[in-house]
Amino acid sequence: MKNIALIILSVIYLHTNAQKGKQFPEIVGSDLNDKAMSLPFKNGKTTIVAIAFHRGAEDELKKWLNPLYYTFIKKSDKKNNFDMAEVYDVNFVFIPMISGFKKIKEDFKSGTQKEFYPYVMDTEKSDIKAHQKALGVADNKIPYIFVVDKDGKITEMQSGNFKEDKVDKIEDAAGD
Repeated sequence: MKNIALIILSVIYLHTNAQKGKQFPEIVGSDLNDKAMSLPFKNGKTTIVAIAFHRGAEDELKKWLNPLYYTFIKKSDKKNNFDMAEVYDVNFVFIPMISGFKKIKEDFKSGTQKEFYPYVMDTEKSDIKAHQKALGVADNKIPYIFVVDKDGKITEMQSGNFKEDKVDKIEDAAGD
């Protein structure tokens, strides 16, 4: 039984670390304000990319989004004296790379606060399977969060259920 557990842990570790150092694939689309965007960004900053490849990953990804938003996106309202996002100078983008997103886009927009619009990317006509393969996605029903350095290389990848220690690893990679 110990050997099986060790093998499973080894596979998970190898899968998580297999993407590190690889080039993040080019993804083209627009934000929810219809402003064109493409990844990886070429503005000299680290980028946090959160991706859902299946509607089944949405609920779990929603658990990630608020902590990621409050950590990495500078808020325009300065009610709070300390904004955690000022510690990090990064790009942040959420990509619902879901088949048929075009059909549900308006419903998605109506359920999303307008302040998030610049951070949500509609990939329109992307080859979802090719992106899954390029990113090493084994299970499309869980969310994936990538840290991409200024040169477009993946420096960290976390997936699945939200956990504070996973966010800590993302923060560590974003701060490097």
